[in-house]
Amino acid sequence: MNATRVISGLQNRLWILPALCILTIVIGQLCAAKCAFIQGDILGIDLNIFGILFYSLLLVSLLVYRIFYPEAWLMKAIAAVASVGVGAELVLIKFQVENNVYCPKCLISGFFFLVMFFLVARHLKKWLIILLIAAGLLFTTFTFNGAVIPSYADGSYPQFGSDKARVEIIVYSDYFCPHCRNIDGQVNTILGKLKGRARIRFVDVPIHPGSLEYGEVFLYAWFVSGNNLKTAVMVRELLFEEAVKKTDQAGVIALLKSRGFTVKADREKARSVFRGFYNESLKTDKITSTPSVVIVKGGERKKYTGGKEILKALEELSSP
Repeated sequence: MNATRVISGLQNRLWILPALCILTIVIGQLCAAKCAFIQGDILGIDLNIFGILFYSLLLVSLLVYRIFYPEAWLMKAIAAVASVGVGAELVLIKFQVENNVYCPKCLISGFFFLVMFFLVARHLKKWLIILLIAAGLLFTTFTFNGAVIPSYADGSYPQFGSDKARVEIIVYSDYFCPHCRNIDGQVNTILGKLKGRARIRFVDVPIHPGSLEYGEVFLYAWFVSGNNLKTAVMVRELLFEEAVKKTDQAGVIALLKSRGFTVKADREKARSVFRGFYNESLKTDKITSTPSVVIVKGGERKKYTGGKEILKALEELSSP
């Protein structure tokens, strides 16, 4: 009885559901730094903006139907648009399942949307609904570009290059790893060429004894210099050099200061980056060895290991 009342009430106020979808997306953006989410676009339009436009179309149409123009053909048109949207929703759900990262705002807004769809679907024939869902699925499959953004402990983590870039490069290395050291210079040269076209992240993997302390030093320098790629590269080069000499953490910090670098030693803050951004990245990309590089582009997340494979992938990416 109560369920019947709820359904009846929603049918009389269908506009509430797309309004809730819009509200969910807006609120979701406020916690984007602390929530696992997906980033992407459809036809080059940011996924969040596209979603808000789509739900706004449904919201306005339902209000027009309820207040000004309660014609059957208008409701059929709304149901048709919703059916196409279901196809798109299936592609987004499939993307999350494949990447094993679930976006709360996407799932919640998707729930409200699917409830609305089931309430308006009765206005169309089943064969037409199936056809429209298939059309939406095909359209979104070929126009959606997405990327997974791991959830971090907080919004403060090292990121370099272009914030607006659709390409992301994550470099996994250990200062005491000889293979990492051998390609570091070449990697840095290519990253310098890509800084205007990609978001660049360095993740220090504490495999060898002393790696964690060296990773902390890199963060101590980053706390002051911010997302300055040139400074980050210079600090990393020095850390690789000192790792060969097995200089202790205090000695490395003193050397950095003597070279004109400013550092802010905050171990708890540095460890929070390891617990959050670093650990989540390592789990997401299933890193088991260094050097490794992950390139996220056009909805694909590809991992490259070993010097030759990494350099080849980065060189291809930097080609005009």
